[in-house]
Amino acid sequence: MICYLGLGANVGERQRTLRRAIERVKNLPNVKLLRVSSFYETQPWGVIDQPNFINAAAKISTELELLDLLDELQRIESDLGRVRRQRWGPRTIDIDILLIDGVEISSERLNVPHPLLWERDFALVPLMEICPTLDVKLNGDKISRVMGSPIDYGFKLVACVDKNFGLGFNGRLLFKIPDDLKNFRRLTLGHTVIFGRRTLSTLPNAQPLAGRKNIVISRTLKNFSGAQVVGSIEELFGVLDAADSNFVIGGAEIFGELIPYAAEIFLTVVDAEAEADAFFPDVGEFVLRGAEIFDGFEFRRYTR
Repeated sequence: MICYLGLGANVGERQRTLRRAIERVKNLPNVKLLRVSSFYETQPWGVIDQPNFINAAAKISTELELLDLLDELQRIESDLGRVRRQRWGPRTIDIDILLIDGVEISSERLNVPHPLLWERDFALVPLMEICPTLDVKLNGDKISRVMGSPIDYGFKLVACVDKNFGLGFNGRLLFKIPDDLKNFRRLTLGHTVIFGRRTLSTLPNAQPLAGRKNIVISRTLKNFSGAQVVGSIEELFGVLDAADSNFVIGGAEIFGELIPYAAEIFLTVVDAEAEADAFFPDVGEFVLRGAEIFDGFEFRRYTR
């Protein structure tokens, strides 16, 4: 089931709270985060005597029953400090189910599509960004895009896979192709590379890559010479430079964490089937924009 969520905050560190909420949604059981919109600053709606909001939208797939999903979203709101005092009043975080593909619901607890959706540009504008087939007329409200969304960091995922998108086996890469290594260096040199602790062990001499800013995401590694270590995706956002090119280079878990926020994917696809126990995530939300074909492999580039 494909669902579209609307998120908003106008109290506290609004962008940071929205990123935290998105991460919590991503980590829900039986939920897969597919895509996130930009962040938009909007004027309050309903009760105007309050601070401006930051709004966003997210696309998810879920196997949860809808009321179970609603319960989980309200639990995230509560965990992040939401207190329900005033209808349409200030809030630390708000998460609404806006649309569900092919589903309409009218019940005491849940109405889908959201009954006020078509009156709210603050919900429609980010929603249209991630649901381009949505054809609606906006109301002309003042809305401006602001920095802070996970997609603003322009993540570019780089990997070498077999024809089944296998990445590795027993902690080792499946292939070491000289032309692929040259292409990897060409793409990443002078930029930021982001990877997990296990990927660090696959780098030459298990050392950070020269000529690049290295960031390791690890819950157990505290520090490593030549690299910056962060303990979570949430912490990662606090050290990234949105003006740089941020290349994600592995492993499978890190690719899975960051693909919902990625702008581009660069895959070297080898014409072979290898034994693999780690795989690159599904690229179904992306479009193949080009491929260079060589003897036994090809370079592919995907974008949103």
